[in-house]
Amino acid sequence: MPSPTTPPNPQTANLTTPQAGANPTDGNLPMFYASPRPLDRARDGKLKLSRPLHFRFAANTNAIPLLIDEFPMAAAYYPIVFAAGPMPIPAAVVGLRNDSNVFIDAQGRWQAGSYLPAYVRRYPFILMDDPEQKQFVLCIDEASDMLGEQGEFALFDGENPSEFTKSAMEFCATLRQQGDVTDAFVKALKEYNLLMQNDAQIDMPDGTRLQLSGFLVIDPKKFDALPDNVFLEWRRKGWLGLVYAQLLSSHRWQNLVELVQPPKK
Repeated sequence: MPSPTTPPNPQTANLTTPQAGANPTDGNLPMFYASPRPLDRARDGKLKLSRPLHFRFAANTNAIPLLIDEFPMAAAYYPIVFAAGPMPIPAAVVGLRNDSNVFIDAQGRWQAGSYLPAYVRRYPFILMDDPEQKQFVLCIDEASDMLGEQGEFALFDGENPSEFTKSAMEFCATLRQQGDVTDAFVKALKEYNLLMQNDAQIDMPDGTRLQLSGFLVIDPKKFDALPDNVFLEWRRKGWLGLVYAQLLSSHRWQNLVELVQPPKK
């Protein structure tokens, strides 16, 4: 659990900066995606998608982006923080060491009963900007092992996208809309200077200490000092519950301690 004292030379790690809104057109790939490209009927007409047999694609990260609609559910399992950057990104902390998701076991299974973030459930689909057409296009990560001609769900039905693909498009579009609302919430937190730098110092069962840095949390004192008119406005928007969920999620660090594995030698 977090400790107020620091012994010499604790093991340190940084929070992964999630590239939630990255786009291959600007040279950056979103987290998990190795080869995202637009769906194409001529090229993908025979392709099918299978249910994920594992979540190894999400194993090499210690933070996963969250939308504000997910805060109440995610807070029951993960510490919720904000990855530091020009526009902080809400994220569920899933590991204490760099490139290590402790909610995924050696077989690639996600910890049973834990909330699965929408960012994970969306994979291998994603909406990306098409600057030429000035619209979003549905893309898929062709490197995913969920794709193949022997899968469960066809991507196309003749000349048209299948019902499965249409559902994936709707899901991705909903997440995009929720992302805009999430950005508005984060901008308000920044406007009222409510985000503060934080480091987690965690004592492990083997006697070592881990220190995780590179993230922000909501300052409860500054939140309590918000003007009454702002507090009422946030209540109307449903933002107060988000703040309380983030604050309460700080008690979930122990969940990670119980799941963490010793580092490989």
